[in-house]
Amino acid sequence: MSEAEESDVALQQKHDEGLLLAQTLSPEEYKRIERRLRFKLDLQIVPLCLLLYFLSFLDRTNIGQAKLNGLQKDLLKSSMDYTIALVVLYPPYIVLEIPSNLVLKRIGPKFWIPLLVVCWGIVSTLQGIVKSRTGLYINRAFLGAAEAGILPGIAVYLTFFYKPRELQLRQALFFTGAALSGAFSGLLAAAIGKMNGKAGLAGWSWIFILEGIFTVVMGVCCIYFLPNSTDDCWGLTQVEKRMAKERLSSSNVRFIRREELSEKVRDEELIHSKTNDASEVPAEKRDPWLRHTLRTFTDPLLLLLCAVGFCCATPVYSVSYFSPTIVKSILDHPTNTHAMLMSCPPFACAFVYGVTIALLSDYFRLRVITALPGMILSTIGFAIVYASHHPMTRYGGIIILTCGAYSLPPALFTWIANNSDGHYKRATALALLIVFTNCGGLTSAFLFKDSEAPRFSRGVMTNLILSAVGAGLVIIIELYILYERRQRESGKRDARVLKLYRDTKWDNEQMRNYL
Repeated sequence: MSEAEESDVALQQKHDEGLLLAQTLSPEEYKRIERRLRFKLDLQIVPLCLLLYFLSFLDRTNIGQAKLNGLQKDLLKSSMDYTIALVVLYPPYIVLEIPSNLVLKRIGPKFWIPLLVVCWGIVSTLQGIVKSRTGLYINRAFLGAAEAGILPGIAVYLTFFYKPRELQLRQALFFTGAALSGAFSGLLAAAIGKMNGKAGLAGWSWIFILEGIFTVVMGVCCIYFLPNSTDDCWGLTQVEKRMAKERLSSSNVRFIRREELSEKVRDEELIHSKTNDASEVPAEKRDPWLRHTLRTFTDPLLLLLCAVGFCCATPVYSVSYFSPTIVKSILDHPTNTHAMLMSCPPFACAFVYGVTIALLSDYFRLRVITALPGMILSTIGFAIVYASHHPMTRYGGIIILTCGAYSLPPALFTWIANNSDGHYKRATALALLIVFTNCGGLTSAFLFKDSEAPRFSRGVMTNLILSAVGAGLVIIIELYILYERRQRESGKRDARVLKLYRDTKWDNEQMRNYL
């Protein structure tokens, strides 16, 4: 038996005695194994999530590039037709997000997420052969239904593997798929657009077809590479698998941090055991998922975070859908290819800024240091675009606002995930956030009309106001968190915990999923 195997056997014996790895390993050894575990998880999880969201955002927003490649001329006769093509995607998208996240755990992400990818890839491919405006509208509606579960699903999926303090960097890395799709969308569209006339199809048709086919191929590949949990990850030793589970369990400690409250709960348990039949199991204890789900809609912190999501998503989608059109309007005599290429640098800058600020946020364990600067940058960027008449100054404003807006969603995903214990509440909360962000996408579709070029004053001012409101909401959220934290530490929320226990008779593991 090798030295590593002997070490695993010794650790397993201590595990059988009820000891955790953190209690049996030296701090240096624990950190070494944890770094190795994180590295293996990052190699298997993050690139796949990034690629899937890259494709999702690309297939959803490439209509902006298709518009410049002849879609407007061939099928959409007015700017309102284009607006409708954007809008019809969102109703099915919004309606199906929460159900999709609730189904995720029952079916398993290994099968559910690739199924969604294949479905939307097929729909996106068929988008390239539509022959009428009505056909495009119907296709876009099906595209929204197929893509509904991807963003909230991936946001929840990452919580299956990472501790709260590690989440924002990974959320930022996968969400940079949106920024990368914006950066590469123009390059891809400029290259694919040169196939105009091939097989009797227009350039915009080839954009949809080729990008959709690639999505289908990746969806099939993900069935083989996407793990359900740490147990399915390749290359993990038994010790690393144990550590992965213990890390997630130890990070889920809400109310049990206060020994005084734990004592009160234990006293309630003792009273209950003396006055009730031990075999009696309350109905809610057997199947608490509905309470997990419903509490999401009454949590003021989560609702405030969702409101911030709306405020940041409207700029994100505004830039994604209309960046080529806006850039073209501020340049002197540009070609369509020039406009598509000039729309790439803002997204590349957003990628770099988003990952950098996420590293700082995880290091300091503060989401506000990401969210507040992001909303402020978005506000400043829109103010520059609105106030300036110089083309390159306005272009600089677009770069600033893109960096700010795209850095927000990962912070919000992490903020909500870290404040929503229990799978069903977390899954519902993240899906609700995406509902609000997609409402922002729905709003953005009406903000930029061709007739208002090159200033687009109405759209720019609306985004400016929403960004400023979002900055104010971020400050309110941080103050609310500080207030609640002090209330709990002083014991002023203990009565709420005890009432919940009396109503449900849940054990500590179930109780801490709520408080």
